[in-house]
Amino acid sequence: MMLTFASLKAEELTIEMVTDPHGIQSATLSPDGKHIAAIGYTGLNHGLIMINADTLEAKAIVIGKRVTEGNWIFNKEPLSVLWITNELLAVDYGVEAESIDLNGKKVADLGHSVIRKAQPTQTDSSMLLVFDDEDEEKVALADARTGTLTRYSFPMNGTPMRWVFDKRGDLRAVTLKNSEFWKDVTKIANWYKPSANAEWLKLAEFDVSDDYWLPIYVPDQENTLIISSSVGRNTSAIFQYNTTKNAIGDMMAGAVNQDILGVAGLNLTEFNYVTTSGMIPQQFWFDAEWQKLQDSVDGALPAHINTLSGNPAGRLLVYSYSDVDPGQWYLFDTEQLKLRKIASARPAIDPIKMRPMRPFSYPAKDGLMIPAYLTRPSKADGPAPTVVMVHGGPTVRDRWEWNPDVQLLAAHGYVVLQPQFRGSSGFGRAFEAAGYGQWGLAMQDDITAGVEYLIQQGIADPARTCIYGASYGGYAALYGLVKTPKLYRCGVSFAGVSDIAYMFSDSSDSTQNKVARQLARTRIGDPKLNKEQFDQVSPLLHADRIEAPILLMHGKDDQRVPISHMEKMRKALDDHRKPYDWRVFKGEGHGLTYVSNQKIFYETLLDFLKKNMAAGLPPTLSTSSP
Repeated sequence: MMLTFASLKAEELTIEMVTDPHGIQSATLSPDGKHIAAIGYTGLNHGLIMINADTLEAKAIVIGKRVTEGNWIFNKEPLSVLWITNELLAVDYGVEAESIDLNGKKVADLGHSVIRKAQPTQTDSSMLLVFDDEDEEKVALADARTGTLTRYSFPMNGTPMRWVFDKRGDLRAVTLKNSEFWKDVTKIANWYKPSANAEWLKLAEFDVSDDYWLPIYVPDQENTLIISSSVGRNTSAIFQYNTTKNAIGDMMAGAVNQDILGVAGLNLTEFNYVTTSGMIPQQFWFDAEWQKLQDSVDGALPAHINTLSGNPAGRLLVYSYSDVDPGQWYLFDTEQLKLRKIASARPAIDPIKMRPMRPFSYPAKDGLMIPAYLTRPSKADGPAPTVVMVHGGPTVRDRWEWNPDVQLLAAHGYVVLQPQFRGSSGFGRAFEAAGYGQWGLAMQDDITAGVEYLIQQGIADPARTCIYGASYGGYAALYGLVKTPKLYRCGVSFAGVSDIAYMFSDSSDSTQNKVARQLARTRIGDPKLNKEQFDQVSPLLHADRIEAPILLMHGKDDQRVPISHMEKMRKALDDHRKPYDWRVFKGEGHGLTYVSNQKIFYETLLDFLKKNMAAGLPPTLSTSSP
């Protein structure tokens, strides 16, 4: 049965729309399908909203507020919610968790944060698995009705990084990381218990920089684990693991060039569904009843990723999103095939006016094919001003979803290129590893190749192209202006790294972390062995080569890339009398939390692009500060 919905009135996209905090962030359906618990904006903060699934009447039962506990002052807002029973919920606040009733009344404290129900299939069970400490290293069994905690323990040394329980809630597998005291050497070990009362057995140990497998489920069959692994292959897949032979067994689900991102309904032989990565995510059902329901929803909501949860014989909660749609929630009656809209993630955004985010690929300098996303403005018949938007990480990736930066730039007439350069994750281990040690080298060449490809295709205006990024993307923006100064009209760096060697000794949280330091040496290089290479690709040391204006922006309290990176870059630009604008955001870290600062950011970005990307005008030389 095909279902349709009336279109909204189209309006032009504005900064106020993309920064409007109203909307629902998440929603979950009660086991009996009678209520929907949603986290959304309630006026000043985010709160928990209870929606009657019959009448769709909604009321806020928990309001976010600023609280004082001892010497600590913080915003206590719901970050996630979990149904425990039909009358009891668990709410995470980021710093603590508690159980509440349907009216929002507190029932019990639940430690630091909630993991999941201890017995997921038992709808009347009040037992939860929770983290009982701020570092999320101690797991306890919690009674949500009384708050009683029973902490799990084990005799092995190491810091837990993964806990796996069987369907009865017994801890049966754990992954530990163990760092040497005097060296940045960390080992990853997987341990297993054949039964709840058995002794722990070490199954495997790896170096933290190796490809290692992780346990994800303990089935009822003896001596068997289900794991996620990329050992000996290019992508992550799901396997059985024989715990007596200490060997990876049959593959249960996998793809040649896509990682398996998630699974549901695991048992020894099959899944309910698996979700794969790729330029556009895909979901595959192995249950005919669920697949039929999925087909019905996909027919009603085409060109969207539609995720289903609930009872296939009753009501389902549907979350639907796409590249042009920030997300909508629907209630689906499986008997009547009736779909009712519940809420929007961003009600101020009109999907009709958004621009499609098209996946494509282009050849790099050495012939490697680079995946990318391309978003074009509505009026772009010929070459148009272009913004190359470089993601951070760099071992992360962009995804096919509504992106406020992309859509706002497209609405102002800019083509947006999002290159998934080598070193990006999600495209196989070989592709990611091809970026190791390549900051400013092949990784930068991949970005350059994308710009040149769009110019050759008549899409990008060669005289009006700007490079923009945050964190690693900020480094790439700065070094792009150094390495290819004639290619870009301007550059924008938010929280960008200005010097690789300095990154290994700055005051960031990464330099204080043994694992982060070891991975950085593996993926980026050793500051002692590769100092000459780092200096060759340093924006800070080669600021004299920069010809285009730069916009530098940074959060004053950034702990991942300290503001000293921007301060050093400003001094280098001043020393060489290079044009730049700059802005510091007080009270912000490695991103922008406050709506007021988000508005200032977008206003500053668009003003900078407008004055430096205008047709027929030379770059504006400005050293003004806000």
